[in-house]
Amino acid sequence: MVVVLALLMTFLAWPGTRVHAQAQPQVQAKPQVQAQQGQSLIAEITGEYPYVYADPDFDSPVIATIKPGTFYYVSKQRFVYDFHRIRLAKNQDGYISSSEIKIVTAQYVQNRKKKGNAAADSTADTDPGTGAETKPVKKEKKKLTKPIYISRYQGLIVEQQNYIEDTMSNTRSDNVLFFGYRLVGFNTLFSGEMSTDLAVLYHSGAPAYYEKITGRPTSGQILNAQFTFDTIIPLAHNFMASYGFGPMIKYSHFEVSLKNPAGVGNDAYVLDDMNFGVLFRLGAATRIGVIGLRADVKYYIESKQYVGINVSTLYEF
Repeated sequence: MVVVLALLMTFLAWPGTRVHAQAQPQVQAKPQVQAQQGQSLIAEITGEYPYVYADPDFDSPVIATIKPGTFYYVSKQRFVYDFHRIRLAKNQDGYISSSEIKIVTAQYVQNRKKKGNAAADSTADTDPGTGAETKPVKKEKKKLTKPIYISRYQGLIVEQQNYIEDTMSNTRSDNVLFFGYRLVGFNTLFSGEMSTDLAVLYHSGAPAYYEKITGRPTSGQILNAQFTFDTIIPLAHNFMASYGFGPMIKYSHFEVSLKNPAGVGNDAYVLDDMNFGVLFRLGAATRIGVIGLRADVKYYIESKQYVGINVSTLYEF
């Protein structure tokens, strides 16, 4: 037993068996890639905007742009705004958005090399971390835009609701058109990694069923304030989907009149109502320059349940 322990200690102390923390990983060498797997992953650069930032923030300086089709080591850990740390060269790291990379295996890289693919045939392709493919960032302001899913927008929303309420001894509904203000994105209502969607909607007038029942002109207004906590689904640099859930409050004020039973004049009535509820939202968004275009379907639950659809034209800020 003593002899076995001595041999084992001798083997562990042998220089060739030590893993050097400063050794640069090589994709061609399968054992070295495996040694890195506990701390990092191999990523292929696939995005249209493969910029490397100094910090995990799209507002931080861009320190490099890297060639699509190349391979680098990235961290398993995801940072704020869905960034990975990326190793560009020895003692040089940066951060890249997860939407610009695809996680691959060492075998995938080897297969690419065997097929003679030019993107996997260069030193930088088969040696994540060498940084040989990095190059100075071109000063193209168009391409240095933040992805849509991390940008903030505000602007006009137009929404049509299948408005339903219990009134005048029955459940009644009408299609009501709202106009309003919308504010969406991170760091709007709350600071941090929470994206929200705020909308304040206004309708001038009363639903048509009041005038139809009373036979008299009606007036009024409806105010709807709401926001959702959103889950973002990045689809491309300029395209995304999202869904959310949150609270809402609705206030309505209607002025209606009925013919006096005595047949002389009209009796006026004021109908005020306030309800709290929740809503579910599902939508998609794209943009043209700094103008964002969004469309959503909403399901409202308050005193009654009803559906709304909307479109928004928003401005990035």
